[in-house]
Amino acid sequence: MENCGLGYQNAVLSAVLSADSAAAALPVTNLTSPQGNPAYAWRADVTTASLTVALSQRGGVRVISVHRTNLTAQANWRIVVSNVGNVLHDTTQPMTAVAGQAVFVLPAELQCDVVAITIADPDNPDGYLSIPLAYVGPLWQPVRNFSTDSSSGFNFGVDEVTALSGAEFPQMRWIQRKASIAHQSYGAAETAILRQIQRVAASGENILFLPDPGAAAQEETLFGRLSGGDIGNPYGSADRRSWTFTLTERL
Repeated sequence: MENCGLGYQNAVLSAVLSADSAAAALPVTNLTSPQGNPAYAWRADVTTASLTVALSQRGGVRVISVHRTNLTAQANWRIVVSNVGNVLHDTTQPMTAVAGQAVFVLPAELQCDVVAITIADPDNPDGYLSIPLAYVGPLWQPVRNFSTDSSSGFNFGVDEVTALSGAEFPQMRWIQRKASIAHQSYGAAETAILRQIQRVAASGENILFLPDPGAAAQEETLFGRLSGGDIGNPYGSADRRSWTFTLTERL
């Protein structure tokens, strides 16, 4: 098991984005929106489409992910990472999309200037691809892993009507995954990065959290709003700092 990872430097937000297919009202630039709603998505009018992320400047990339999509379990993607025209990584594989999201973690961070992603989902019953959210960028992993005191769960949006007889008629509107991550073992030198993450999260940008970047369980990955408490020093002179944050899936 690898230590958890946080992605907070999303190159998609500042990159030049281009796609070979896009609905007129749902362009590829919608990927810079923090909202995960299909109304703010990039929609390709076909079931095989390519997205090119040209970074604003050469930078590190370890993770490529898409979220809140309409992709089926049969979708696959080709990911090509290059720098100054030289291909650094080229792979085609199943996306193993779960709950509308898929995550690809490179074996090591690559310094690159272009990431090209081709998604193929020919049997998609919608007849198009809807990609509201994407992350392309580095992954920061602390020296030590998070605590077993951490927890995960759901927020539910339910409209409920109760009759005079007491009969209940709940209507589910939305389900949002969440995680509360407790960590008591950050090094003192890592607190500068924790503050950076807090600043990015406070601006409204989404943060990517991978409990285990080496695992295939994509459902546990979260991409959304992060809120965190204060950084603590519970062990005196020991080089250990604590910080608990809550991350909620962006809808």
